[in-house]
Amino acid sequence: MMMDHPKMVLGIALRFYINGVLQGAGRRYVQYVNRASVIGLTLGTAALIMVVAVMNGFDRELQSRLLSVTPHLLVSGEIPREQLLSQDNVRQVQPYLSAEVLLLADQGGLLFRLQGLAPDDHQVAIMQAALQKGRWWAKQDAAPIILGAPLVERFGYRLGQSIPVALIKIDPETHRIQPRVSSFVLIGTYALGAETDQAIAITSLSALATVLNLSPTQRVHLKDPMAVQRVREDLISSGITPLSSWEHEFGAFFQAVQLEKLMMGLLLSVLIGLALISLSAGMRIVMLEKQQTIVILMTLGLTAKDCRYVFLIQSALLSVTGIAIGLLLGVLIASQ
Repeated sequence: MMMDHPKMVLGIALRFYINGVLQGAGRRYVQYVNRASVIGLTLGTAALIMVVAVMNGFDRELQSRLLSVTPHLLVSGEIPREQLLSQDNVRQVQPYLSAEVLLLADQGGLLFRLQGLAPDDHQVAIMQAALQKGRWWAKQDAAPIILGAPLVERFGYRLGQSIPVALIKIDPETHRIQPRVSSFVLIGTYALGAETDQAIAITSLSALATVLNLSPTQRVHLKDPMAVQRVREDLISSGITPLSSWEHEFGAFFQAVQLEKLMMGLLLSVLIGLALISLSAGMRIVMLEKQQTIVILMTLGLTAKDCRYVFLIQSALLSVTGIAIGLLLGVLIASQ
């Protein structure tokens, strides 16, 4: 349905918009509806942009801190490395070992994961950058260990001190737990600023392989960790069954974060929707307030349809103004 007098309708709608928002001309109620609508849309849009930016930043920070020190995929050490590297989204494949160990101390025990890292593992650079005190291990170190700074502070350890840990093994025949105590020398502390500081310790791959008397598995590092399910399916289709993935440990947590992002976005979208509904209701009352103006416009040649378009265009201009200002404000605040 087209307007009968489009130029006149657009001109009048623009004049109503300017008078109601910028110049403040007209009745106070009309001014209030116009400005309140713009402010409501501005605040709702800005809040949506800021919350989404914060949640995305939080998600990225979690991925960088948690998934950088967690194997994306673990596969058997018998699988040819070249076959794994030929898969899409695979960045690096390195030998890897880990074990659940019990830290033995006078203040009580603590269960954590001890990781054995190869020299070229991507995690080595991350941990070296996070090293707070001490040094990285050298070839002559037989059983080095680097603990999170919170653990060292909690138990009062010193660099060079021998750290007794109990490695938990299950006998494959009797299925009984067979703990074995080994000692590692504390050579450094790290701090990533995440819960991993209290849950993960690292040592050299050769030292952990000697203690466990096991052959290393292979750690697959992905370009996009969130695509682990697709890579896992590709490996299975090519005859390779992964031993585990980061989803087993953190999958539920990241799903909860994604759900929280979705819910926050929906709630703020509802607020913007309510602002638009309020604008529509307000414009309906404005039309009633401007009955005399409408009569004058109709005497000038406008039809009832044209008059409706005047207020529809004014509503659209108010909506665009509020959303545009909200976008600009939200981006400016989120970028700080």
